[in-house]
Amino acid sequence: MNLRNVTLAAAVATAMLGLAPKATLAADEQYGQLKWFGSIYAKFLDGDRRYENALYNNAEGQTNDSGGDQGQGIELELMLSSQVSKQVEIGARIHSRFNQNFWANNGGFGPANPSTGYLGEEDPRVNQYIKLRGAWARITPGYDWIDSATIGNSDWGMFDPFTQGKVRYIDRDNLAGFLFQGSAVDKTLRWDLARVTLSRQYQGPQFNTGKLFANDANYVGQLKYTPNPDWNATLIAMYARDKELDENDTNALNGTGVDSRYTNQIYGIRGQYSGLGWLDLKGSFYYSDFDIDESVCNLEPNDPGPPNGCRFSPTLMRDADDYAFTVDLNFNELFIDGLSMGVQFFRIGSDYQSTTAARRESDVLLTEGLEGTWQWGTPNYNFGNRGGAAKGGLGWGAYDGKMEQVVGSADNDFTDFDEPVAFQVQGWEGITLVPKLVLGDWEFVGEYSYIDFSTNWQACGLRNAAGEPDKTGCIYPRMEGTHAWGYGGDYRSPYAPYQDREMQIFALKAMYTVDFGNGVDLMARYKYISDEDDRVNSQAGLVDAYPSYKQTNPDWIPNMALGGCVGCDNRRADYDTYGFSAGYQLHPDLYAKLIYEYFTVELIDGTIDVAPVSCGDECAPAGWAEYLTGKTDKNRVGLNFSYFLSGVEFGGTFDYLWGTYDPSFFTDLDGRRVKLIPAAGVTAVPTVVGNIPIGDTNYSQYRMKVFMKVSF
Repeated sequence: MNLRNVTLAAAVATAMLGLAPKATLAADEQYGQLKWFGSIYAKFLDGDRRYENALYNNAEGQTNDSGGDQGQGIELELMLSSQVSKQVEIGARIHSRFNQNFWANNGGFGPANPSTGYLGEEDPRVNQYIKLRGAWARITPGYDWIDSATIGNSDWGMFDPFTQGKVRYIDRDNLAGFLFQGSAVDKTLRWDLARVTLSRQYQGPQFNTGKLFANDANYVGQLKYTPNPDWNATLIAMYARDKELDENDTNALNGTGVDSRYTNQIYGIRGQYSGLGWLDLKGSFYYSDFDIDESVCNLEPNDPGPPNGCRFSPTLMRDADDYAFTVDLNFNELFIDGLSMGVQFFRIGSDYQSTTAARRESDVLLTEGLEGTWQWGTPNYNFGNRGGAAKGGLGWGAYDGKMEQVVGSADNDFTDFDEPVAFQVQGWEGITLVPKLVLGDWEFVGEYSYIDFSTNWQACGLRNAAGEPDKTGCIYPRMEGTHAWGYGGDYRSPYAPYQDREMQIFALKAMYTVDFGNGVDLMARYKYISDEDDRVNSQAGLVDAYPSYKQTNPDWIPNMALGGCVGCDNRRADYDTYGFSAGYQLHPDLYAKLIYEYFTVELIDGTIDVAPVSCGDECAPAGWAEYLTGKTDKNRVGLNFSYFLSGVEFGGTFDYLWGTYDPSFFTDLDGRRVKLIPAAGVTAVPTVVGNIPIGDTNYSQYRMKVFMKVSF
């Protein structure tokens, strides 16, 4: 038994001493009573995509369950708690879950029917099962040195998004462990110490923790000092270890040894000070060290990367260390009355690795980031594909929700179009300014962000013996690769082997309440994003980046090394967003908001126009990559409402979207990228992803989500 296990066993035994009843404790009716509470949640989806894959718009982590926009379903969430004694409290949550639990399933009754796609009640996605989601016991022994010990499930929100992150809402208490909490120095000093069991499903290379998984865990502790309301400081450290059997231990007579599949250590400090009145200060710094067994990704010295496995992985393929920091200055008064400004300096290192960081609902940066409407839409302008990759997206409209920047492997599974979108930001570094001005009944909020990238490298920062770019041995997972961008892209692909990128964001929002009736809440906003990537920036790099292609379109003629055209693979995107809304309290219980938004993007994508970077299967017509070069405009008319009565809440969003995609085409000529003008009579241009029609593509989408929640 190693030192950590001995320490853990001793701590649990000590905490359990609180279970011993005290002789002086008199019987009290408040102890032992079981309290029940919970909620009924129903959701109603309708849309003109007519996908009946699931009761979520995005469930791409589940086979054949993605892109649902039809049906009704209802869930039961039941929670219980009891104060067993003065020193012991327990709680639990059981929950049914709709995935394919449509009302039309008639309670999940009956056998499967392959001809209609009905899965049958034996499939847990249909049979309306109810499942234990969380159970815990909290012990308060009454000792000076420890306040409480909690054993069981938690959301782990007492830590922070850079280390042990809060679990997403749909699985809020799926992770379990041991949590010990205490205080000293008149409660000004507080500590948290936890052993959190790692999830075998996603907290490791290749989204798993290997074959030996039951005792894999993250050990995390923090110490917070708050001497007065004006300032506080926190130290935090974690050690995550994924263990596997030692293959060299062939003697089973004395037990079986283990090796580390990976370990992940992080040390951090954060603090804030608000004693100046006119200025609030906040900052954080984290250092991460990641060590992985070389056999996990099978990355040999001359291997450019495994064709499968670690290519799609939330971790790096090799050992690495890096740091991340944020510095926030909040000027409460600036020059004139009503003017304030938030300033954030930030750097999230390319090799910063936290396998247990928050994956969504924990925004680590001040910037608004990209626009949700261009995220994970899988637009299918070119092929109108109803199967394959198209089912993984939300359709033309993508998300209405805001962006949230995270350092964990971004997770937007089990989300709907009206929810926020998490985006992974390893490599981001820069500054954000957010001025706010209040003038009478007017309120203005702006943003300027300049974002550079520590992932700006050639061949992943590697060179061969001759000093030329050579991406052999690149340690960065590619995930979805070619579409790892803000438009038609994916939210969890921060790495590309060739990159020379910068991004700027300008935004302005104005809010005003018109004195009419109950008051009309008006809002207008404008946002511009410039996102530029020069990709390969040397002729030597072209040979390494474009050595060969997978020929997915027989009409397309590959151009090896782009004929020396360094600028031919550049990517440029300019986004404009205009938004207007008016909200009104129609009734004391009913509030409604009418929304109009207009989005445009002009894109030149040299990675597809001329030669894609490691395109592979993604460039097949049924794959992830789309031909998007040209101008796209999108209109959205939406209606949001919320209705409250005592104990029940209704809410919903109705959207209608329409727009046009006007393609453009480019090629290389004498070492330059030039616009291609199709000859007379030509109706389509061959590209690596297919023959693209030269005319406009018109599209539209209707969608609806309405929910009811009754709490009891």
